[in-house]
Amino acid sequence: MMASYPVFRFMGMQSSFPLPSWKVVSAQILFYFIIEDFVFYWGHRILHTKWLYKNVHSVHHEYATPFGLTSEYAHPAEILFLGFATIVGPALTGPHLITLWLWMMLRVIETVEAHCGYHFPWSPSNFLPLYGGADFHDYHHRLLYTKSGNYSSTFVYMDWIFGTDKGYRKLKALKET
Repeated sequence: MMASYPVFRFMGMQSSFPLPSWKVVSAQILFYFIIEDFVFYWGHRILHTKWLYKNVHSVHHEYATPFGLTSEYAHPAEILFLGFATIVGPALTGPHLITLWLWMMLRVIETVEAHCGYHFPWSPSNFLPLYGGADFHDYHHRLLYTKSGNYSSTFVYMDWIFGTDKGYRKLKALKET
């Protein structure tokens, strides 16, 4: 983030008073989640093609049962490639530095929670519609690279729209019966 500070300043990021209102911060964060989910889904899905999986994304999939630290464990090329999904929203809006920091904290917390391996009672997936969470992402790590699906980042609407979560939904329905 420190290295990207000049780029964000050029794109309109502010760091002075007054601070943005909670409405502005909330709207920007919501926009960032929507944009990040869309860009991440396609980037992650591309990383599951045979060559990119073998040479780049397989590093992240070394752990079939992920835990918190594996959320950030990836090939440097993947970090740059999927990291773009995280910064494209703020790059488009030129947020306040506080908003950017909040966004980055939420992204890290979300990705660690999705990789923690536990479905806690306080997990956002228990009360936020379309939120993936650990159970959703654990399924992704359990299967072979071409069959995994569940490519979404935070919210699962892209997997639902493109049908890449059918195996997960089928398994979940079986468990519930």
